[in-house]
Amino acid sequence: MFRIILFLLVISVFSLNCSKKVDNTEIKQDSKQNTNQNNQQQNTQQQNNQQQNTQQTTASASSFAVSEVDKDVKKDEMVDFKWSENGKEMKLSDYKGKVILLNFWATWCPPCRKELPDLSTLSTELNGKDFKLIGVSVDDNQEVLNNFLKTNKLSYTVLFEPNELVQKYMSAAGQNQNVVPQTYIIDKNGKVVEAIMGSRSKSDFLSIINKYL
Repeated sequence: MFRIILFLLVISVFSLNCSKKVDNTEIKQDSKQNTNQNNQQQNTQQQNNQQQNTQQTTASASSFAVSEVDKDVKKDEMVDFKWSENGKEMKLSDYKGKVILLNFWATWCPPCRKELPDLSTLSTELNGKDFKLIGVSVDDNQEVLNNFLKTNKLSYTVLFEPNELVQKYMSAAGQNQNVVPQTYIIDKNGKVVEAIMGSRSKSDFLSIINKYL
């Protein structure tokens, strides 16, 4: 009888130890799974941050040449044009439904350079709203422009078109001042609603843009 009781006690202790080992194994496995999930989430977040940083700096790292400009010019109407941006064909009318600020400028123009930081801040602050800011350089040499952009990061798309585009916008807006900077505000319906000759401050631009947002 004593041997039977002793045998049962040994079996009970052994079963309890096995159960604990299984529990510990499950805990270790759960811990490893949680660690792997956390690592995957961190890696995904890092990749997203890298993609966002790339997207934020792509526009300012270099310019994109305008490839085609509409021939027809209508009074107070947006003049459409095309360019290739990172392998994708774009056109200004893609942004119809947004308020567009189109800023013509040049690297050799001090007033132009002065307002660039305000425009860059403005584009960042209005990110997520129905707004698009595009700079169009009228420099003679795109390489000069790109070198400038390498040391003067901007948060918005910069295009290169030194020939006809600015003249067509002057005609559409009824302007005859051949100066830079000059800025055009295009409303959500594609109408040229403001023509601004000369530089402005961020607050000046913002007060105009808010009328059409």
